[in-house]
Amino acid sequence: MTVRQWYDSIGNEGSIFDVAHPERFKEATAAILCNILHLDSAQQKEELQEFCTLLQNDAGIDKEKLSSVTQANLKSNIEKYTRIVKEELGDDKVKMMEFMRMLNRFIMVDKCKEEDYCIFEKVRELLFDQ
Repeated sequence: MTVRQWYDSIGNEGSIFDVAHPERFKEATAAILCNILHLDSAQQKEELQEFCTLLQNDAGIDKEKLSSVTQANLKSNIEKYTRIVKEELGDDKVKMMEFMRMLNRFIMVDKCKEEDYCIFEKVRELLFDQ
């Protein structure tokens, strides 16, 4: 599944990500991903660039807001956004595992650093250990 297919499936009936509030889920997902991924270097990575474009066009996040999403201020909000994801997925373990699988896929494309993977681990902990 490509980023585009995954993103487009959010909120669609029958999709594993058929959530009650798609825009809320997309915003929370974007905040989490932008803290994990190096979006500044996304120009060289087609799939990550596609994600940036999707955020700008489909979610209505302009360049200014996107750059603020990548700054450290949102790292302190990782709990808030993970809670939103968990709520939107109805605390469903299968859906949360699929969400983590997609996050991991983006991390592998980005070749993130160990400290970025710590955010992924924090999201995992918040989704499954609470």
